[in-house]
Amino acid sequence: MTIGKGFASRLALGVESTYGTPVAITELIPFTSESVNKLIEAIESKYLDGSAARKNIVNGAISVDGDFSGELVYDEIAGDIIGIERLLKGALGDSARDAGNGLNKYYMATELDNHYTLVFNKQVSAWEGASIKFGTLTLAGAMGEDGCTFSIGNLRGHTLRRTGDAGIINNIAAVTGLSPTNIPSLIKLKDATFRVADQANALASGDQVCINSFELSVDNSISDPEYSTVCSGHTDSDYALEAGRNGLRVCKFKITIPRYDADTFFDFQSADTALQADLKFALGSYEFNILLPYLKVTAPTAPIGGPEMITHEVEFDVLRNGGRNTYLTFQDSTAIADEIGIECKSARTSAA
Repeated sequence: MTIGKGFASRLALGVESTYGTPVAITELIPFTSESVNKLIEAIESKYLDGSAARKNIVNGAISVDGDFSGELVYDEIAGDIIGIERLLKGALGDSARDAGNGLNKYYMATELDNHYTLVFNKQVSAWEGASIKFGTLTLAGAMGEDGCTFSIGNLRGHTLRRTGDAGIINNIAAVTGLSPTNIPSLIKLKDATFRVADQANALASGDQVCINSFELSVDNSISDPEYSTVCSGHTDSDYALEAGRNGLRVCKFKITIPRYDADTFFDFQSADTALQADLKFALGSYEFNILLPYLKVTAPTAPIGGPEMITHEVEFDVLRNGGRNTYLTFQDSTAIADEIGIECKSARTSAA
């Protein structure tokens, strides 16, 4: 009897072109946990017939929900691809190649048009999610053994199939057959430099701040599953309409400073100061740079929790730049129009 075991699992991804049509997987995602599932609406008969018993429940519409998490790494392409840059494009919306600097740029788009085939090898069967979109993205890191991580949540998609279901196109052999020959290098907070300051000048070395944790979150305000009858653009009423942005996205940033030694961030909050910040990781020739051209302090704290040193936590709202800050740009000097820009220099030679 086959028994599913976590250590034997894998997550693979394929880039789709037509919503509702899964494709062959092409690269691996360094995930550590998941809770992706197919949801089937239950329609219950509720008419009164003189009995207190429930009468009948039948299946209704189908949707996909859940999340998955993993390690932040620099993408590797030796053999098959393994990495996280594809997730950045899926959650932020757009990308471009900066060939002159040898890196890839990821940034916000108005619409979330990217959708993917995700396949989890659970050994008992392959679970294939078709046309999955990413509702939320969280990048986080801490000094110590927890390292840096990603989390993708509020997944929306067409359907989830298992081995043997009609329409599934990937199988366990397709997942296990992907063969990267390099182990991707971890993105570690100890390799990072964090800078934050007002927008009067470009960020400089004097703007460095020591932190021991960070968290950047993006909520795309993606729509909940919605259904309709069959029409020219929606050919099966059993499945949800394609999810899209359903409100303003919300981007937030949080840092922890291990020792409270200044009131700078309290002063920024009181003065309503527009800030800029970057968090840049480097390992050999690889880079992973988070660029935040316009943000404001919303919740600085320095609570006394006992006799230990007082720590300092600061939360920010990350806002649309829209040309307000011209100092913080991508390395090729192109502007970051919206909230977030991420630059990746890795083994990937074209933008995801």
